[in-house]
Amino acid sequence: MTTIETEKFELPVKWGWLFVLGISMIILGTIGMASAFYLTVASVILFGSFMFAGGVLQLWHGIVTKEIKWSGRLLHIFVALCYLVLGGLLLWDPISGSLSLTLLLAGILIAIGVARLVYSWQCRKRGWQWALPFFGGLIDLLLAGLIFYGWPGTAFWVIGLFVAIEMIINGWLLTGIALAVRRLNNESKNLTSHDSDQLHAS
Repeated sequence: MTTIETEKFELPVKWGWLFVLGISMIILGTIGMASAFYLTVASVILFGSFMFAGGVLQLWHGIVTKEIKWSGRLLHIFVALCYLVLGGLLLWDPISGSLSLTLLLAGILIAIGVARLVYSWQCRKRGWQWALPFFGGLIDLLLAGLIFYGWPGTAFWVIGLFVAIEMIINGWLLTGIALAVRRLNNESKNLTSHDSDQLHAS
């Protein structure tokens, strides 16, 4: 199998819709950066909706299994009720919910940053490449520090900004994959045409 065939095997066949999706996500992400507050509120409402729906399903599952001897059923129902309460609160007051979620996001960034710094230290001891995880950990800690420093003001835009940035990054990734598929398709057609010309010449 040639290099082109191997790469085509590892990439999606159709590139047109993938390209459109990538460009759309870049556009939507850019719009989201300009309206981070509304994207933050929308993200909190969506997250609350998922939590509430998950709580409903889990509570239903805990109720229908009452005839089964399951020692974890009460804990199952308790977690479902917590999901219902938290999801309901986020839906009831998404502005206040964004305050809590922003602090949670900062805590997650601290945990990821510390983990990356520890990993970079281990890499350095073993003589591996350590600079990238080290600087990645520093960036995570810096972002968490900025969130804490500007809180509660950061709660009204930071979630939407992060979501918008993620959409832009994902959009560029999808666009790059689509263009790579297009390039490989063109190279494959040219290779097939060249082989056909050689066959006729012989």
